[in-house]
Amino acid sequence: MALWSAAELGLDVPQAVAQRVESLLSKADNWHGFRAQDLGMLLAGVIAQARAGDRRWVPFIDPLFAFLREHYHAPSGLFFDQPHGFRRRFASFATQTYLTLACYLYGEFTGKPDAIAMADGSTRKLIALQGPQGEWPWFFDAQRGTVLDYYEVYSVHQYGMAPAFLEHAEQHGVKEARDALIRGFKWVLGENQLRRPMLVPDLQLSIRSQVRKGELRTAKLRMLRALANAHLNRQAGLIDPAGLDVRLECRSYELGWILWSFGRRTDLKQLTHDPAFAAPAVDELRRAP
Repeated sequence: MALWSAAELGLDVPQAVAQRVESLLSKADNWHGFRAQDLGMLLAGVIAQARAGDRRWVPFIDPLFAFLREHYHAPSGLFFDQPHGFRRRFASFATQTYLTLACYLYGEFTGKPDAIAMADGSTRKLIALQGPQGEWPWFFDAQRGTVLDYYEVYSVHQYGMAPAFLEHAEQHGVKEARDALIRGFKWVLGENQLRRPMLVPDLQLSIRSQVRKGELRTAKLRMLRALANAHLNRQAGLIDPAGLDVRLECRSYELGWILWSFGRRTDLKQLTHDPAFAAPAVDELRRAP
């Protein structure tokens, strides 16, 4: 993140930070401990630095992508969460986001079509698994390419993380990407199982997620359910809305994601100009008793 943000803002990377990252990347044995998010963000960071003109990061770019392709790309078209071990096949939506985005960034930087094809394949697979109201599932069996659990359905996935890679997919001719982006975003605006907007305009926040009742404070049941579904090769589905609750949290990175995905877009007025974002609506809510 330090590499990417410094490149975007035109700032120098502090020497201590640069040395720490270089030391990490210079020893390939370190890479085998990377989770998907680690690898995806490191690849995005070194590419951003190279684009900004700092050539010392260029030697890491091709090897990092080769490592991604060899150890994280699953036969299903999705991505594993880590390079080795039992846990790798249990991949989250975040796993897919960071590595799909990294493949797009790498392909666009190098001009190599195989990276774009990997990203397009992952995108199409994810779109095929998207819920009927635009829900992006949380947990996948990357080996088989199935959904292990839809829940929690996180707002940030709907309005920020999915649009981040779907925008690239649109640019590379994935025709279904735009509709998937719009349907996913409308989930936040109230077209979801609870028929509840997940935005709180008067507080300028969002509601974090829709979660199964009884699972606000534990992930154990979710993990057991995922293990059972993987063992039985069972595809998960949505449950009755009566069994759902909402998680009343909002974290800073969630608002950062929506800025990343929509800060420069002017072609989706049905989303960016929805009444939920209009000043009169916010003022009216603030005046309400």
